[in-house]
Amino acid sequence: MLTLLIVVIVIALLFDLVNGFHDAANSIATVVSTKVLSPFQAVLWAAAFNVLAFWVFDMSVGNTVAKTVDNNAIDLWVILAGLIAATFWNLLTWWLGLPSSSSHTLIGGFAGAAVAHGGFDVIATGEILKVILFIFLAPFIGGFIAFIIALVTITRSFYKKMFWIFLLSGITVFMMYYMTKYMDMKPIMMYIVIGMLVLFVVTYILYQLIYGKRQSALKESNMYKKLQLLSSAAFSLGHGGADSQKVMGIICAALMVFGNMSREGKIEGDIPEYLRISEVMQLEYENEEGIKKKEKPEYLNGDHVYVYTKGDTIFESKSMKWIFADKVMNPEFAAAFKPDFLSHIEGGVLKDHQKLKTKVYSETMPFWIAFSCYLMIGLGTLMGGWKIVKTMGTKITKVTPLEGVCAETAGALTLFTVSNLGIPVSTTHTITGSIIGVGATKRLSAVRWGVTINLLWAWILTIPVSALLAAIVYKVIILFV
Repeated sequence: MLTLLIVVIVIALLFDLVNGFHDAANSIATVVSTKVLSPFQAVLWAAAFNVLAFWVFDMSVGNTVAKTVDNNAIDLWVILAGLIAATFWNLLTWWLGLPSSSSHTLIGGFAGAAVAHGGFDVIATGEILKVILFIFLAPFIGGFIAFIIALVTITRSFYKKMFWIFLLSGITVFMMYYMTKYMDMKPIMMYIVIGMLVLFVVTYILYQLIYGKRQSALKESNMYKKLQLLSSAAFSLGHGGADSQKVMGIICAALMVFGNMSREGKIEGDIPEYLRISEVMQLEYENEEGIKKKEKPEYLNGDHVYVYTKGDTIFESKSMKWIFADKVMNPEFAAAFKPDFLSHIEGGVLKDHQKLKTKVYSETMPFWIAFSCYLMIGLGTLMGGWKIVKTMGTKITKVTPLEGVCAETAGALTLFTVSNLGIPVSTTHTITGSIIGVGATKRLSAVRWGVTINLLWAWILTIPVSALLAAIVYKVIILFV
């Protein structure tokens, strides 16, 4: 079984490689079609930021994917079948030049094999419905944001443009600050967005000062080509982060399945340290303002810390047990611990309105596996996917440097926010919707809706077709094991 686990990890990483060149067009189509970068320069640029995303994104989407099915009700053969089916569908759609979603391919394959193994009861229906909902919401959100950004950008009045830029920037920064403070988003993501906004505003103002308010079309085009490098980098970060997490989620599910089998005595021995995930316990509660927050407890003296009172709530992890309640009998412990929900101790009594909700477990993967996911998607992007580049960059609508900036910025903002909600949104759907959004600012006929409808059918069919393929692969596999 250990050999099978390693095979599953290897195939998952190969899927990530295929994902990279299958979805390379998402990151580079606009910069190639606008001739901001040559194809080779574009894939180098995108690949670098795909890998850098390792230090920007957390595991929110990965956790969602890992919990799409009940890991106690499946085995490693299920995950293997799902990966084989997803890889096959990705290669087929790449060969046909269809920008289908690698994310939905993976989730469909995982779910289909699980159903073939244990029936529909093993599926987390709520998570699957959330993914299906965002098949339609992701392009709409990306398109709407791109449409707004494009309208502001093409405004000829300098003062009106500055007003709307500062207003929208303020809203964006506030939203990022909120997500950083209350939703566990890494602060670096907020700093990246703020840096993008500052560079955009400074670049635009400098061009205005140097060339005047009535700068030539050529000068304006050159300005947006420089800005497009920035927006392309941001979207590549989002692409690397969002898609690598999904593969990490599948690997995480495999590690948890193997761990369950080991603990239940179904296999000999325990999982090696280099393949072991660690559980990070979080306590979810509501603070004084009624805002949901999460805290990560730290180890204190000893393996176990007990704070006992009647009517308590017990939280356990492998090496420690935490007990919290309305009355804390050990205020010295509370003073040493100092999470937000114990920061208002009055005579050892915890304020009633600070309600402790539930325990939340997230999984921390071995560093080498997590980094390998980002590295593989970067290497895959280097391999390119030129058929899909043509579809995304020219067939949907003709994209100018200005429109490329708007589309990529909208796509990056969508990925940065939705991914931190733990939703495995498709980068393909997001950037396609963004390109449609900027095309619609010219006129609706500027968008080739026939091509768009074909893409929509590919998106709708991806999950059920991947699920069916995975179910067939699983049935074939179990005939020989």
